[in-house]
Amino acid sequence: MIKDNKVRKTFVKEALVNRNYLSYRIDLMLLKILICFVVFIIIYFKYLDIILSLLSASLVFAIITLVNKINVEKKNEKGKDLLLKRVKKGYFLSKIEEINQSDFELLIKLFFSNEGYNNIIKKGRSLYLAEKEGYITCIKIFKLYDGTEVEKLDIRSLLTFMGNSNIRKGFLVTTCSLSEDAADLIDKFKDKFEITIIDIEGMYSLADKYNMLPEEPFFYKMLNEEKAVTKKDVKDNMLSIRKVYSYVAASIFFYMSSVWMPENRLVIYISYFFIVLTIINIIYFLADKYIDR
Repeated sequence: MIKDNKVRKTFVKEALVNRNYLSYRIDLMLLKILICFVVFIIIYFKYLDIILSLLSASLVFAIITLVNKINVEKKNEKGKDLLLKRVKKGYFLSKIEEINQSDFELLIKLFFSNEGYNNIIKKGRSLYLAEKEGYITCIKIFKLYDGTEVEKLDIRSLLTFMGNSNIRKGFLVTTCSLSEDAADLIDKFKDKFEITIIDIEGMYSLADKYNMLPEEPFFYKMLNEEKAVTKKDVKDNMLSIRKVYSYVAASIFFYMSSVWMPENRLVIYISYFFIVLTIINIIYFLADKYIDR
């Protein structure tokens, strides 16, 4: 069975892009505590009623918790879409890399058949003709290795064939990019030939459109098998130079609160805690930046 909590965290992390899930939740909690404490102090100094102050702070705490839960749920849904698309695309790309040239061409023929093209016949090396609505279309397929490009000579040969065959519309299906010269040549003859490029993104879209990929539970299982958060992740979230500003603000706030409420010793200890965190973060940052070099 899929571990929903772990997958949920993974979805939220995807929506946060470069920000860590644990860091995000810690920041939300810190902000919530600060806001509630501000409300508590304001109500207390205005009415001098500790019960009313606690109730007001508790109400604010509940409201912020609800708002945070809604925001996290939105990020969960957004991250779900982003992550599933990325994982599915990665899976599709790995399968494309595994299959041979013949099977790859069969897959492309299936794509075009699903798109309504008929009478798909081979006219040369990785070159096909197809008919749709009475018009003949040329399909050129390139399955190349990473780091290679479709060259200008390849495009020139395709355009020459289309010109000699009196074909205006063509598709260039490629697993890699075009060289600058090849792209310029297509652009140069765009008024005469209509060339549509189908890259790996386009192939993935077609595979997803026609339900050629496994169902979502398959990808949930893949996500569930990923490693859990490590101790290093926790350390990196607590020890981050970006958090120094938050820690400084929190330490100042709680220190000033201790001045306003000298009878409450807990507040000054909280201030000391954030001061220590600030110092540790600065030392860790300097050590990581200079000593490791």
